[in-house]
Amino acid sequence: MRTPIDAPILPATDTAIATVGLRAPAAAAETGAQAGPDPLPRIRSTLHDGVLTVTLAGEFDHWSCAPMRRLLDEGAARGARRLVVDAARVSFCDSALLHVLDRWVRAGGSWELACASHPVRLLLSVSRAAGVPVRRPG
Repeated sequence: MRTPIDAPILPATDTAIATVGLRAPAAAAETGAQAGPDPLPRIRSTLHDGVLTVTLAGEFDHWSCAPMRRLLDEGAARGARRLVVDAARVSFCDSALLHVLDRWVRAGGSWELACASHPVRLLLSVSRAAGVPVRRPG
């Protein structure tokens, strides 16, 4: 199942777990504002043979991780046990992202990072340095 990264929020179907996507207000484009990293969180997912692949873009904090938590819950309900995360386009993230991944592991899943942006690598590095384990059972 494949979903575009900037699609609107859709209910889950047999072919798509969920897609979270928000578009920047048209007013920003009209005022000629400089385009920087897009802070709006976007999640694209596919589920195939028990592997849930999630592509993240934008900023992820406590509030914007809520749709990801729901997506992972639904993926687990549909039989996903392995999670592959592509976080190459994440422009900001805090410990909420770690909590989502830890929750996945506590529910019996495993995860791996396919690619990561600098903010994600920094979060994982600081977490390890602080002695906070990032569980990734094999």
